[in-house]
Amino acid sequence: MLDTELDDQDGAPVWWCAPGSELPGGYRAWDRLGVGLRCETWLVWSVPLWCPAVLKLPRPHQVAHPRAARSLGREVAALEGNPHPALPRLYRDGTAAELPHIVIEYVDGPTLEEELGVNGPLEEPEVALLGAQLLTGLLALHHRGIAHVDVKPANVVLRDMRPVLIDFGSARRIGTPQPPRRPVGTPGYAAPELEDCAPITAGMDHYALGATLREALTGQLAFDPATGPARSPRLVGASALTRLVGALLEPNPADRPSTAEALTTFAGAVPADLRPWPVWVDVVPG
Repeated sequence: MLDTELDDQDGAPVWWCAPGSELPGGYRAWDRLGVGLRCETWLVWSVPLWCPAVLKLPRPHQVAHPRAARSLGREVAALEGNPHPALPRLYRDGTAAELPHIVIEYVDGPTLEEELGVNGPLEEPEVALLGAQLLTGLLALHHRGIAHVDVKPANVVLRDMRPVLIDFGSARRIGTPQPPRRPVGTPGYAAPELEDCAPITAGMDHYALGATLREALTGQLAFDPATGPARSPRLVGASALTRLVGALLEPNPADRPSTAEALTTFAGAVPADLRPWPVWVDVVPG
């Protein structure tokens, strides 16, 4: 049985594990990565795979709570059979275990939020490449009927400067109704219709991608705890990329570009020496 302690932030219980001690599934505890309202995340070592991994499990007082179970289940639904490098792999679905848990690929690198905080805004070609890679990862999700609904710089890890989207605990099936007055997502990145508790759509991820890329272009936070969300972002310049990012942020979902339109523009804004795809590629998925 695992030991517990009280979290420094909210005073509620969290698991305590000595380094090397055994966690569910036979994984070895390395370090606690984060604590959420219902679940906590641990960096662990997989002996069979001989590599680090990320284990998520409910906090001690949330083990029997249905919302904690649903959060883990949403991650499984989003990542099971993942076909895209911009999304992490699911190593283990332990949601039916006595102590429910999941184990996901560990993505090593800074978050986009950390990168922007240290080095400032990115150049347009870098933002275009970032947009293309994240958009195709989102497309892989959308083709399976799932929206991430919490795309933001803190949820993008740069592995060798290639983006990987993380944290699928808020992911929802496209078309799923939202409970009244309980929207998901993060202010400043959440689309207006998401904040209005409309049913889940792929376009909500497009808006959040636009907010994330605007932040990467300008360095201006889409949401600042001191001032709130930046609802009227200013983009300097009239390049195809800045026009696209502005279009992704249109309040009316019908005015936002399609995936194919956005990907074509992103791809066209990436110089040949930065493209991780062949020069003869001229067809984009939609």
